[in-house]
Amino acid sequence: MIRRPPRSTPKPSSAASDVYKRQNSNYSSGALVLDTSGISYIAQRDVTAGTALTDNTAWLSLDAAAPTSAPATSPPTTTPDATHDASLTTPHTSTSTTQNAKLVSVNVRGEIGVGDDKRILGFILSDTGNVLMRGIGPTLSEYGLPTSSILPDPKISLFKYNDATNISLGSTAVPAGDNDNYSTNSNVSAIDTARQAIIPVVSLNAKQAVSLTSLSSGFYTSQMEDTDGTSTGIGVAAVDLTDTSGSAAFTHLSSRGQVSTGEFMFGSFQITGTGTRKVFIRGRGPSLSIYAVTGVMADTNLVVFKYQNDPNDTVPASQIASNDDFGTDANSTSISSYSTALYGWPVIDAKESGLILTLGPGYYSCQLQSTSPSNDGNGWIGIDDLSDK
Repeated sequence: MIRRPPRSTPKPSSAASDVYKRQNSNYSSGALVLDTSGISYIAQRDVTAGTALTDNTAWLSLDAAAPTSAPATSPPTTTPDATHDASLTTPHTSTSTTQNAKLVSVNVRGEIGVGDDKRILGFILSDTGNVLMRGIGPTLSEYGLPTSSILPDPKISLFKYNDATNISLGSTAVPAGDNDNYSTNSNVSAIDTARQAIIPVVSLNAKQAVSLTSLSSGFYTSQMEDTDGTSTGIGVAAVDLTDTSGSAAFTHLSSRGQVSTGEFMFGSFQITGTGTRKVFIRGRGPSLSIYAVTGVMADTNLVVFKYQNDPNDTVPASQIASNDDFGTDANSTSISSYSTALYGWPVIDAKESGLILTLGPGYYSCQLQSTSPSNDGNGWIGIDDLSDK
């Protein structure tokens, strides 16, 4: 066995490499020498002074050990044995140090109604994690919205589907995620700490609905409406992972609601880590009527923006992509295929929007837009992480 050379080996030279001229030198295992004819030798063990190069228990000729090869033009002399090829596997190369990006925050802003028109924010969580859920209304006035247009007293209720792959099997209430006024929570201090670490930082208000609890993997809906059951207005339903270094991530976000020229639906998300994620974004309207949804948008339009830092930044967000009819997109075939395979309505209408984007870390906002008052109505926005599909 040829051992790894030691950290420090003799450098070949006319004096140092000729062992016959260094009869009084000792050599450590792994030392390299040249004889006078230029043949290289390596010490197979510690060699004392005066040991001849012909002693093959001490020295190994690297020239003799090297296999001989036929000329490049020579044909193979045997037929390769392929009987074991099927069992060969490609070694897995870990990308954990270069690719750990993930979606850690999702939220939807828009007009919130009553009954079937309350805000239902669906999200899929990949693993167990602590999730901060918020129903934001009153403090939206800090962002320039008139108080009269804002949902006055939001409350949130959390449900988990019994089977993430078949939502027709119903859902179960998760009371730990419910809240009306945030101050009624027993972990108010933890909520305030978590809130201040999440982008964008949103002020607390006595009427704001917030909960913080540990959730296992699965498909959830956070439902937001006004406490009195009759008031309507603009609000934000948000879910955020409080520990972005953990294994949990959001792989799906979807929401349905009213979209108008005066108030678009905004589906926003944040990617943290390093590397990129392959994200699928849909804007639906016409196909909702298949499921008895009335007053649907006739033609959806999607526009995607990226903030330089976060939504509180004074630097405006930059538009990075848009789509009106998905069939005009270069990924139209994949968009149609994924629409059938992933959660959401299995038929995507020609007048509906779709985008497949490769996105790096940052904060993004997807706008489901109505282009005219005659097109106002019920719309649906979906955001899926395709990276592992």
